[in-house]
Amino acid sequence: MDTSDPLIQFDEEGFCNHCVDFLINRLRVITDAQSTKNSIGELFELVRSAGRRSKYDCVVGVSGGVDSSFTVSLAAEHGLRVLAVHLDNSWNSKTAVENIRNLASTLKTGYASYVLPWTEFRQVQLAFLRASVPEAETPTDIAIQRALHHHARRNGIKYILSGGNVASEGILPISWHYNARDTRYSYAILDAAGCPRSYFESQKFGALDEAVFKVVHGIRTVYPLNFIPYDKAEARKVLEQKYGWKYYGSKHGESRFTRFIQNYYLYVKHGIDYRRATMSSEILLSVISRDEALEILKTSPYSQEDIDVELEYTSKKLGVVQEEFREIIAAPPKWFFDFPNNARSLGLFYDLYRKLVGQHKATNF
Repeated sequence: MDTSDPLIQFDEEGFCNHCVDFLINRLRVITDAQSTKNSIGELFELVRSAGRRSKYDCVVGVSGGVDSSFTVSLAAEHGLRVLAVHLDNSWNSKTAVENIRNLASTLKTGYASYVLPWTEFRQVQLAFLRASVPEAETPTDIAIQRALHHHARRNGIKYILSGGNVASEGILPISWHYNARDTRYSYAILDAAGCPRSYFESQKFGALDEAVFKVVHGIRTVYPLNFIPYDKAEARKVLEQKYGWKYYGSKHGESRFTRFIQNYYLYVKHGIDYRRATMSSEILLSVISRDEALEILKTSPYSQEDIDVELEYTSKKLGVVQEEFREIIAAPPKWFFDFPNNARSLGLFYDLYRKLVGQHKATNF
């Protein structure tokens, strides 16, 4: 990690706060989850027991990417009745759609799609882009949580299985990706852009909504990939061999918008290279060496030829002329702390919840 995170801190020995936090807190999440020989089996037995009166045992969000696809396959191969839920925000790559279809068909899972109203959603995305903050993907990120919890409650399912994992996502600075559940922050961005708050209703899933689903409806989210020695490269090979899964070119490249945001927009506007976060986690887990990571970072995360195509496609789809879109990208960067937010109160809320349920802190919130 480097100073592309404006909140980064280094100790006297030169270690940044992200590495220290990973070794003290995040790594413990993995070691605790994998502490018994059959830990993944015990987790899935708990999920199966909770789902015995429902048609499905669990909900798994699926994007067509490696992590979510492998989570679906892992659960199905352990005999769980899976309801695969996909958020359709109109940015799916063709490869991602085919991956989801092949996976659901081969594993015979249930399938449901949560479709966002494009006219309103497009305006929300533009509001976040015009805010010049790194969280251009917050509308999608939070809508995924809304979709998963909606289908879980609708089908009487108590467990959501997430593809999130410490192995490849254990380090992610809060300044790069602020809490999507902070509705005050989202509303401040919408208000600044003159975008009606009602346009956000199909995506909104704030901390209070989450609390209701957890406490009142008893719906929990668990992370199976933390219960196994997860190797993303090996998972990809398994998916390709067993299910005809195909790679889409880059991390989160299953969505054309996400690929554009992470490979280009954040890189040129905020100096954020998402590969730093992924490889920092991998270095601490001895998956890759620091020298190897630094060599990779010498290369650009995008090719100019590809970006010329994506700039035209993205601006046209968003309904913005390309000149204006380039001006949005070139505008001075801002961060979550430049807008009203509930960072402090939400931090206290999550700390209290974790203390009550006996969970270790595995996120920045």
